[in-house]
Amino acid sequence: MQRWKNKKTRAVHAACLMTCLMACASFGALAQQQQQPADTEQLGRVVVTGSNLRRISGETPSPVQVIGAAEMKASGYTSVAEVLHGISANNMGSLSQGNASAFAAGGSGVSLRGLTVGATLVLIDGHRMASYPMPDDGERDFVDIASIPFDAIERIEVLKDGASAVYGSDAMAGVVNVILKKQFKGLTLNGDYGVSSRGDGQTSHASITAGTGDLDANGWNAYASLEFRRQSPVLLKDRSYLAITDWSKWGGTPNIFDSNGTPNLAGNDFLQLSPRTENINFMSRLSAKLGESWTGNIQASVLQSKATQVGVFNDISGGQQSFIFGPANAQSPTSAYADSLYVFKNTDGSDFTDPLNQLGPQTQHSQTRSYRLVAELSGELGVWSIDASVGLTRTQLHLSSQNFLSIAGFQGALDDGSFVPGQQTISEALRQRIAPTGRSNATNSLNFISLRGTRDLMKLDGGPLSLGLGAEYLQRKLNDTFPANFAAGDQYSPIYSFAVGSQKVSAAYAELAAPFTKQLEVDAAARVDHYAGYGSSVTPKLGAKYTPTKQFTLRGTYSQGFRAPNPAETGKAGSTSGVLNPVYDPILCANGNNATAIDPNQCVLYFPQLQVSNPKLKSEHSKSWTLGVIVEPTDWFNVSVDYYDITIKDQIIAVGLLGQTQINNPAAYGAVLYRADPDPSIPGATVGPIVYETYPFLNASRTHTRGVDIDLRTHFDLGDGNKLKTGLSITHMLAYDMVFGGTTYRFPGTHGPSFISGDTGTPRDRAQASLTWSHGPLELTGTLNYISGMSVLDATAGADNNVCDYWLSGTFPAGVTAQSQRFCRVPSFTTVGLSARYELSKQLTLRGAVSNLFDRKAPYDLQTFGTPGNGAQSGGAAYNPMHQDGAIGRYFTVGATYTF
Repeated sequence: MQRWKNKKTRAVHAACLMTCLMACASFGALAQQQQQPADTEQLGRVVVTGSNLRRISGETPSPVQVIGAAEMKASGYTSVAEVLHGISANNMGSLSQGNASAFAAGGSGVSLRGLTVGATLVLIDGHRMASYPMPDDGERDFVDIASIPFDAIERIEVLKDGASAVYGSDAMAGVVNVILKKQFKGLTLNGDYGVSSRGDGQTSHASITAGTGDLDANGWNAYASLEFRRQSPVLLKDRSYLAITDWSKWGGTPNIFDSNGTPNLAGNDFLQLSPRTENINFMSRLSAKLGESWTGNIQASVLQSKATQVGVFNDISGGQQSFIFGPANAQSPTSAYADSLYVFKNTDGSDFTDPLNQLGPQTQHSQTRSYRLVAELSGELGVWSIDASVGLTRTQLHLSSQNFLSIAGFQGALDDGSFVPGQQTISEALRQRIAPTGRSNATNSLNFISLRGTRDLMKLDGGPLSLGLGAEYLQRKLNDTFPANFAAGDQYSPIYSFAVGSQKVSAAYAELAAPFTKQLEVDAAARVDHYAGYGSSVTPKLGAKYTPTKQFTLRGTYSQGFRAPNPAETGKAGSTSGVLNPVYDPILCANGNNATAIDPNQCVLYFPQLQVSNPKLKSEHSKSWTLGVIVEPTDWFNVSVDYYDITIKDQIIAVGLLGQTQINNPAAYGAVLYRADPDPSIPGATVGPIVYETYPFLNASRTHTRGVDIDLRTHFDLGDGNKLKTGLSITHMLAYDMVFGGTTYRFPGTHGPSFISGDTGTPRDRAQASLTWSHGPLELTGTLNYISGMSVLDATAGADNNVCDYWLSGTFPAGVTAQSQRFCRVPSFTTVGLSARYELSKQLTLRGAVSNLFDRKAPYDLQTFGTPGNGAQSGGAAYNPMHQDGAIGRYFTVGATYTF
C-alpha cells in the first residue's frame, strides 16, 4: 500500500467528509421527527451492486449488465466461467482452465476492460471470497469463477465502472457480483449432457435443490443444493488443423522442434485443448424472521473443483535449471549445484542429450476446495436500516506434480545403469526415482466482519435524501508453496511460484443519494481503507443521473480506485517463468555491437529470470469516469450508450518487462545480475557471463484505456401468443495505452501486452447478440458472439523488433514471406448458437442447445503462448484462448428440469 506523501492531507479530507456526513445524519434525525416518510416508501428496498444503500430502483448512475439464470441456461453453457468469458466487456488478461502453462493452472478468472484479473473484483452476494491460492503470473489475486456453482445462481450483475469507493481494493475496472438464490421451496432436479460433434469433450451436469418453509408465511426458509459437473478432455491431436509442427507449405520450418531447439511434444498425444475437470458443489442457506423487522440468515457452502493440466515434455538436451528458491530465501535464490544449469552426464562422461518422451509430459493435478460460511442480520433500529454480516472463507488447493525430472534421481539412475538411454518403458518405481511426484498444499483465507446503516435524512422533491454509513474489517492470509524438491532446486518447473504473507484491513465508508428532483439524482460515496502497518487509501466517487423525460436519461460517474499490493507482491514470495527476451551483456557486448564486443557470444542472450517480492511497493491508483445515455422511446425498446475512461498509475510490473533497460542499469531497478567467473581465455573480460537475474516488482507503469459500451434490449408482442425479444451488447475499445520505461505503447487491435497472463491480445471489438422467440411453452433463442481481429505485433518489442518476422521467428526462422503473410494477423471470429426450451408440463421442462452451430474453426494465432504446449511456436496449439469455442467445434447439450 502506498506510503502517501500527502497522507495527512488525505486523512484530514476523509475525516472532514465523514464528519460532515455524520452532521447531516444528526440534522436528518431532527427532520425525521418532524416528518416521517410513509411506510410504503420503505418497502421493496434492496442493496444493488455498486451501492451501499438500500434502494427501490436498481438503476444507478453506473452501467450494470444483468445476466439472469434463464439467460445463463439459454447460452447452452453449464459453468459460470463459460458464461462470463463471453461477455463483451471481458478482454485481454482473462484466464481459462485450458492453459497448462499458467501460474494459476486449474483456475479461471475474468478481466473487465482488459485490465487483468487483478483489477476486477468478484463478489458472492456482495461479499468478498478468498482468492485462488496460486496468483496469476505469480502476482495477481483473483476469485476462481470456475468453482462457483451454476444452478444456485439467481443472477449475475456486472458493474462496468470503478467501485473502490464502495468495495475497496481491486475494483478499478469493475465488479462481478454473483447473486445466489435467497430462498427456495420445493424440490428441483436438473440434468444436462453435452458432447462435441466429434464425440469428445463430454460434459455431465446434474443438481438437486430442495427447500422448505416460506419466509413470509412461515417466518423461515431453508434450502440446500448439491451440484455435480464433469467434463472429459478434448485432445489437441483430435483437432489436427491446430496441431501443426510442419509449416513448410507456408514457407516455414518443416519441424518446429528443430527451429526452437526443444525436441519435445512429439506427436502431441497428451495435450488437451480442453482439460479434464470435475466440480462438486454443496450449498445451504437458512433464513428466518427474528422479530417484527429483523431477518437473519446463515449460508454454508463447500465447493470442490478438480482439473488436470498437461504440459510439455522434459527437455534436458542443454541441461536443467536448478535454483534454491522458496520462502526461506525469497530475496536471495542460489544455485543448488555448482552451476544453475546442471548438465547430465552419461557413464562415459558425455553429455546426455536423448529425448525423454517415454517419461511423459509434465502434468499437474489440482484439487481446490472452497469453504464459505456467512451470517447476515438485517433490520430496523430506530430510523436506521441495519445490515451486519460476518464471513469465514477459505480456499485450499492440493497440487500434485508428475513427471518433473529430479537432478539427483536421474543422474543417479544414469550412473548406476537403472535408466538406459532410449529405453521405451519406465517402471513406476524408476519413475518415482527419476521424477518423484511432488505434492504441496496452498491455502488462501479471507475473513470479514461488516456493519452498515442506511437511513433517510429528509424529503427532497425527487424522494428521500438517503445516507449510508458503514465499517468493515477483513483479514487475509496466503500460504502458497511449491513441493519441497522444487524449492530445494532438485526439480525444475518452467512455471513456478510461491508466496507467504498476510494482510489486515479496516475500512469506513459513507454514501449519499440525493434525488433533488424527479429528474435529477446525485450520488456521492467515499471510503477509507487502512492496511495495518502499511498505510491508508482514500477513494471517492460521484455519480449523477438526469431524466428530463421518461424516454431519455443522461448518466455519468467519476471515481477513484486502488489496488493494494497483495502478499504475493510484498510477502515472502517469488516466481520464475523461464528466460528473458533476447538481451545483450552491456559489459561484454557494449550496445549490443557484435563487431566491438569483448565476447561476441554475449550479444544475444537468453538467461533465467527470477522474480522476487518488494515490501516497499505502493498501491496502484486509478481515476475513471463514465458518461452515458439511456433512450427508451417506448416500453418495448431500450438502448444505452456509455463511454468509459480509466487511467491507472503506479501499476505494479515485473522489472524484467523492461528488458534491456534494466539490464543496462540494474541498480536503478533493484535487479541483481549473477555472473560466472571471468573467462581467462577472453582478453579484456573483467567479469564473467550472466548466469541468471533476480528483480523485484516495481511501481513502474501507467495504463490508460477508453471505449464505448452499447446495450440494446427490445421485446415485442406479435399477437396470437407469439413474443419476440432481442439483446445486443457491444464493447468498442478506443484506446489502450501503457507507459513504462519512459515509452508509450499502444495495444488496441494488436497482441500486446504479450507479457500479461496467457498473451491473448487486445481485440478492439467484442459483441454479443441474442434473439428469442416464444410461443406458449416453446422458446427458441439464437445467439451470436463476435471478436474482432488483431495483428500478432506487440509494441513492447520496440520499433526495430515490432515486425511480423520478429514475432513469428519460431515458426518462420527465415522470415515471413508472401505465402505466410496471412499469419501476421489473427482474423475476426464469429460463432452462432441456438437453444430451445419446452415446458412439457408445470413440473417438467426440456431444453437443448448447440454452440458454434456452423462449426467455425478457430483462426490461427501463432503468437499466443496461452494454449496447450505453449502455443504454436513451441509445437503446441495454434489458436487463441479467446476462440475456445472454435477449437472445440460444434457442441450439443440436452437437459431437463423436473420440479416436484
